[in-house]
Amino acid sequence: MTPREPSFRLVRAAVFATACVSVSVGGHTFAGGGSVPLAVIGLGAIGALVMAYALNGRERGAEVVLTATIGAQIVLHQLFSWSAPKMITYAEHDHPFGMLLVHLAVAALTGWWLYRGERAVWLMLRLWARASLSALRWVFLVFCQPPPPVRRPVQTAEPETFAGREIATVVSRRGPPLAVLAG
Repeated sequence: MTPREPSFRLVRAAVFATACVSVSVGGHTFAGGGSVPLAVIGLGAIGALVMAYALNGRERGAEVVLTATIGAQIVLHQLFSWSAPKMITYAEHDHPFGMLLVHLAVAALTGWWLYRGERAVWLMLRLWARASLSALRWVFLVFCQPPPPVRRPVQTAEPETFAGREIATVVSRRGPPLAVLAG
């Protein structure tokens, strides 16, 4: 499994989307925003999943993870606020800034948690790759012996000389070329 493999990216994006949507729904419900319809939760989860999948092609730093988490929390807060059933009573208190601040604080904590998880996943992948390479090296050293060196026979006889043999044809061409002499 490689970091850019779609299934690995999809799992990481699903973890991001689940964390963002769970925290946002829980915060929205407990802070007095009312219940959130399941269709809206699904829409928010799909949006967070698509955004996370687009961003997670490689290892990201804290600034990207925190920005993505806070951005997702703001968008989810707005989506859940717009979809909440409207209550018309005299006792209704509108507190969007308090809820937004809580969303941002929880988003920062969740983003930091996701960033640390992201770093841990990438560290495990690097260590796994290093261990796999060292194991592979060990297998090659044990089972794949290098070929033995090529041994050439050492010459013990004297090199052959041409003493006593006559040369059949001799060409004597000493001196400059003929074209130079003619000019």
